[in-house]
Order: sequence, then structure tokens, then C-alpha cells
Amino acid sequence: MATATFFSQHSSNPLEVPSSDARNKAYRRQLMRTRNVPKDGGGYFPSSDDPSNGYNVPDLDQYHSHIAQLYPDARRPAASATSRVPPMQPAFSDDMFSDDELINGQDEDFGDELGDEDADGEIDEDLLDDHAGHAETDEELSIYLKPREEREEIEEEIADLEATVPQLTPDYKIVDRLGTGTFSSVYKAVDLGYHDRWDNAPWQGYHPPFSSAYSQSATRPWGSKVFVAVKRIYVTSGPERIRNEISIMEDCRGCRHASQLITAFRQRDQVVAIMPYHRNIDFRGYFRVLPMDGIKAYFRCMFRALRDVHARAIIHRDVKPANFLFDPRTGVGTLCDFGLACRVERGPTLGACLHTGPTPDFPHGRVRPRGDFDVDHVKRMQKEGRLKSSLPSERVGYPEKDTRPISKANRAGTRGFRAPEVLFKCGEQTGAIDIWSAGMILLFFLTRKFPLFHSSDDMEALMEIATIIGKKRMEKTATLHSRVFQTNVPSVTPEGMTWREFVERQNPDLRTPPEPDPRFYPHASSSRSHAGPPPSSSSPPRYSPSGSSPAPEPPAVDAEAYAADVEQALDFVERVMHPESTQRMNPRQALAHPFLHDPDESDDDDFFPHPFGEGVCGDLHFIDEETDELCVRVKVPGENQVVVRRISAGEGTAIGNQPCEFHREEDGYVFS
Repeated sequence: MATATFFSQHSSNPLEVPSSDARNKAYRRQLMRTRNVPKDGGGYFPSSDDPSNGYNVPDLDQYHSHIAQLYPDARRPAASATSRVPPMQPAFSDDMFSDDELINGQDEDFGDELGDEDADGEIDEDLLDDHAGHAETDEELSIYLKPREEREEIEEEIADLEATVPQLTPDYKIVDRLGTGTFSSVYKAVDLGYHDRWDNAPWQGYHPPFSSAYSQSATRPWGSKVFVAVKRIYVTSGPERIRNEISIMEDCRGCRHASQLITAFRQRDQVVAIMPYHRNIDFRGYFRVLPMDGIKAYFRCMFRALRDVHARAIIHRDVKPANFLFDPRTGVGTLCDFGLACRVERGPTLGACLHTGPTPDFPHGRVRPRGDFDVDHVKRMQKEGRLKSSLPSERVGYPEKDTRPISKANRAGTRGFRAPEVLFKCGEQTGAIDIWSAGMILLFFLTRKFPLFHSSDDMEALMEIATIIGKKRMEKTATLHSRVFQTNVPSVTPEGMTWREFVERQNPDLRTPPEPDPRFYPHASSSRSHAGPPPSSSSPPRYSPSGSSPAPEPPAVDAEAYAADVEQALDFVERVMHPESTQRMNPRQALAHPFLHDPDESDDDDFFPHPFGEGVCGDLHFIDEETDELCVRVKVPGENQVVVRRISAGEGTAIGNQPCEFHREEDGYVFS
């Protein structure tokens, strides 16, 4: 039997945590200040290389013909009554999703059918081939790809939402449902005022053309249909939880590859948030077959999002495949669902753990000096724990009358993705918990198994991890958080194994290059994976899921280059899944690791969007102490005068070593 014993280790020298800076005051801004403002005019210019422009869409007649072949009886049913329909329960096992979370972001064109496995646990390749052409279907008509009963249910929900929140109708045309859960549902809608009613600059940001997040800033072609995600938050979600989510999303405006908050509003007890719509495919439909370059693209997007979010002193807390909307056809991913996110603040057990809180130099904290805690007490508890671990099973267990003080900490997250410090109820958690979750996703790609951990509670989760990393490393990790780990389970060996060994045991074919797949990035784009022989001129043309023109045969995978990538990926896993949070790589270090760093690209620092008040022009930014509004000092054109301008969240973001949009050189400010 295994037990985790908790003991308090209070320090006579309280941990000094830097005082909150200007960006941390921003969470006090009012909930409804995120509403769009009318557009003052000006044109929109299309970008031909913008992934957000979507895919080539066939003629409507061709689309209807395609639908008729798939669903001969498909007809649009009449609008149903506006009665309230109870939210659907998740269609998957509970362990795959977080407690009380929204199941969102699944591309309904590919949906569950694409991701389903057959009786042998393998992906049905015929289904993949049958649905490969769905990338060209009109997004507005995606509801017709669903069974009749589901369509009727969705239309009832849409009618109810439009009746309950009537201010939606003039601005948005709701066309489908993307997902539903206990606290909210998400719907796909057409933004009717994108081109001529709204100023979209604050939420689109100002990412330069060479940034991977440029598609967030590039405006959509004039006259095109722009889709958004409408999140309806139920009254079952408490007011403070709603305020926290909206406030955090507002502060994350401008973050790369993070879902942007367009606007939010309330109708009595109903709160609705509007976000950009991101095309994606269910993780189970590609994690076994995605090329290595596609895996790298996945994690580049994820760690750029985490770097930007963590820089704003925010922890996502629920990083997992369902909350990362990745399109394997373009290599673009977006971190979404900030319902469990929190700010990095002083915990209730300040000084109890043997590590510090986060600082700019040590984002995941570091081990405190030995003089800050009672070393003899720690050694005594460790010795006692090892002694109990050696006892027979009948003498190991929970105390009959537990007199230990209750330990409280934030445990929000998804089973199977919680980091050791969360399971040990650490009160000083950092962004390192998101890094651990990201490493777990990489294990899915490398082992080609999902999910890997299947625990019913925190104790089982600790045992699953200990079975791999061993008793000694788990005991050391427990000590870092003023805990003692005890177990006499034989399968938990003292030394355990490395994550490298674990992956190699789970996937003996790890170093065997997979066959190139033209449906997925980079073969579905203009870029190519590891250099190989060009396609033969005599080869027949292949269908391209990202366009109407045929795609050439993907080049053969270079086995030597693939093996090198695998070695780098294994080293990457060891670093992001280090059980001690203070030793885990932070996002900036992860992006510089050989596995993710592209020598042909500029350093990630050049495209990093600084939090408000930071960057080369940060001294000209401030927050009004009375109203908590964001303000910048700007020079009046043609005059030697500086005025204060109030701006919206997302504006005034300095990127890299460049000033923000208000302090460019042409405005009279020069920054070296």
C-alpha cells in the first residue's frame, strides 16, 4: 500500500516575493470593458499566406452533392421550439477531460467518427481517407454533416440561445455547435460586422509577418465570411469563476497561439464570450501518424503560448490535447479554455515548501537556502518515511485518527496531466505545472498511446509516476514540497527508469520513420519535412487537403535525420518532465532546445510580446490608479507635446526589441 505523508515546515524567514507590478493590477478591470467598439473606417487588405483565411471552398452545388452522397436523407429541419435543452454530457471517459470542464474545440467536420478506434485499438484509416476532403466543405454548413437527431438538438439549443440573449442576433449568425460541457457550451457563428462595424485591432494584435502568430493579426479578405466561437457560460458557473476567466483572457490579448477574447457581454444571468474560431482535428485522429515536423510545429505553438501566458503571471492549469486546437494540415495550434486558469499569487502555505516562488530569473522558483528551514526536521521525517516504507503491508496505511493539519492547495486540472507538485498539494505552484502537462502530450506522440495514465485519485496518480521515476526521485520531489512519500509496493523500485526508457518500452518502433502522409503538415503545405528525393515526374498527382490543386508526392523521410529528431525529443521529454518543478525547463528554454529550435528562424525573443508596461517603451505605459485603465503617453504629431491616451486590452504591446504601435520611430520616438 502507498501513502503520502504531509508535514508542515514553517520557516522563521518568510519567503520574499516581489510585489505585484502594473500588469498584475489589470485583473481588477471591469468585466464588461471588453466590448467591441465601432470601426472608424479604413480598409482591410487580404493576406494570401494567412492560414486564418481557411481553405479553398468548392462551389456550393458541388458541396450539396457531396452532402447528398454522405447523407441521402439530409434536410434542414424546421426550427424547433425555444425550450431549454439540458447540456449534453461528455461522450468520452471522464479521465480524458478535466473536472467540470468544457469539451470544446473539436472540428465537427472530423468529429468523433474520425477519431474513433476500431476493436483492435487502431485508427480506422478508411475513415481518414473518406473524410480527407472535408477540409474544403463550407464551414457555415458543417451542421449538415451530423446525424439528423443531433442536428435537431443543436438547432433547439441555438434557438434557445438567440431567444435568451437577443443582442447576439444582430451581430452574429450561429450556425453550429462546437462542444458542450457542465459549465458552458461553444457554438460556431458568422461575425456579421467584422468588415465594417468593429475595430478588431485590439484582439488581433500586431504580430509581425515573420512571426508564427502573424495569422492572428492578419485581417481577413474583404467580403469573406469570418467565423467566431460563441461561448455560452451557464449559471452553474459561479460569478467569481466567470469574472476570473474573462479577466485572464483579457490580459492574454496579444499572446501568441492563445485564444483571444473578442468581446463579452451579459444578459441577466447569461454570460457570453466571443472568440476567434480555429479549425482543428480531434487529437486521436493524428497523434499516431503526424510527421515529426508536424509534432515540432505543435509544440512550438504550445510553448510560445505558454511563454506569453506565463510572462503575464498566469498559469493555464489545464493543458491537454482537448484544450489545444491544432490543425495538422497547417501546423497552427491555439491554446484555449482558460476556465481553470489562475494568477501566480502568494499561496496559503507561504514559506512551507522548500522552494521559492517564481521570479523573473527563476520562473519556476529555486531551492531555498538551507538556513531558511529546519534541516534536521526534514532529515528526521525522511528517515521515518523510509522506515515505514520497509514495513509489511499490514503495518502500512492511513492513520485511523488523522490529527495532521489539513493541507489545502489548488488541485484544478485533468486527471493524468497533473504535475507532482499539484498531487503533493504544493501551495506555491508555478507555470511548471503547465510544462509537465505539455510533456505528457509529447509522450502520447512518442509512445503512440493515449491516454497513458489512468488514475482515480491523487494517490494512484503519484503511484503511477513513482512506478516510472522510482522511489528515490519521488521521495526527493516530496521533500521539495515539505512532504514525505511512503510506499512498500514492490513495483515501485528504488531507481525506477528514465522517461527515455519508458518511451522505448512502450514503443519498440520509435526510431522507425513513418510513411509520409500528404494530409498532414508539412506535406499539406508548401514546406517539406526532412530532405529526401523529389517526387518522380511520372507519379500521379495526389489530392491536397489544404487546397483544390493536387499536391506532389511527399518526399521520403531521411532515416538518419528522423533518428536525430527522436533523440532530441527524448532529451526534451526528460527536461520538461523532471519531477522537481524547480528543475523543469521553462517555455523560453524549451523553445531554444534543439528539438524545437529552427536554425533557419530568428530567435523567439524577437517575436515575444511583452506584458503591458514592459519592453523598450515600457516607461511610457502605465495603469491609472483610480480607474485601472491602461494608458500610454504619446506625442502629438507635429507638436512638442505629450498627451495621455487610454487604450484597450491588447493594445500597446511591445514585441521583441521593437516599441509598441503607439511609439514607433515615425512618431518621434527612437529606441535603441
